[in-house]
Parts: sequence; C-alpha cells; structure tokens
Amino acid sequence: MISVFALGACAQDTSSQDNQESAKINMDVEKINYNVDICAFTNDTIKTVRYGGRIELNDGTIYNFKSAEGTAAFYLEMDDSSKIKFIKVTDFAHGAQLLPVSDLKFLRSPLRPSPDGLFLTAVDSNNEKMLTYIYEAYPGKYLTWDEVLEVVKSEMDLVAHKANPTIKKNRAE
Repeated sequence: MISVFALGACAQDTSSQDNQESAKINMDVEKINYNVDICAFTNDTIKTVRYGGRIELNDGTIYNFKSAEGTAAFYLEMDDSSKIKFIKVTDFAHGAQLLPVSDLKFLRSPLRPSPDGLFLTAVDSNNEKMLTYIYEAYPGKYLTWDEVLEVVKSEMDLVAHKANPTIKKNRAE
C-alpha cells in the first residue's frame, strides 16, 4: 500500500513538473490580444481564441488576423511579399501560441468552423497526438500552407475586401 502511495506521489510530481513546463513555455510566447486586437483583413475585433494569425514586415509593422484564411487572404493581396519578415498562425492546441506556417498543418473540416468561414484549424505538425485527436473529432483533410493559399484564392471573396479603404491605408504604410 505504501508503494501505491509512493507511485501516486511520483506521478503527481511528474504531472506538476509537466504543468510547470507547459506554463513556462506558454508564458513567453507572442500572442494575439483577443477581444482587443483588430483583424487587418476584416477590421473586426479578434475574438475566437485558438484562431488567428500575424504577419510582420521587415520594418517591424505587425498585422494581426482572426483566422488562418484571413491571414492568407491578406498575404495574397499584398503588393510586395518580399517585405514580409514572417507569417505565423495560432496553433489550436496551445490556444494562443503563434507558429510559423511552415510548422503547421491545417485541418479543413466542415465540422470545425473557423472565424472567416473556410473551416480551417491550424495544428503544430509535430504534435502527433493533437493531429490524431482533432482529426478523429472533426474528420476532414489536412492541408499545407500552399494548399490553404489555393483554397483562399478559389473560395474567398477577395475582391470585396480590396475595396476596403482601411486595408489599402494599412498596406501603404
């Protein structure tokens, strides 16, 4: 019986250490300020935790977005993509952590809505457990960033957003 308690205590200590490690990792990540930041593509407040994106330009200008598809659409509308320092999208598993799009897989499932309507959910491509769990809960197809760009080109109304004077103003800065 004593060994059972000792095993339980060890498991608890390990769990506590894992939680502390996760907290430490999550404390230092760059994040979107949900319910505060404004989407540079739609001009809406970014509200849905676990979704979002960011484009930073070489000059330090930062654009935040409420979804992967909004990030992709803004990127596709840019006149000069060589000015981009990085493109990151929120990892669904970590809730607010932004990761480079090259480190993500994008689940497209009609059962898992995303803020801009293309049903895209970004997951860290190294997180095999989450890739499996979310797929089992919301079956669909995993896409690469290039495939996301193709979906956005073919399915989003980019023309309507080109008329948005705020985006043109922001892009000209």
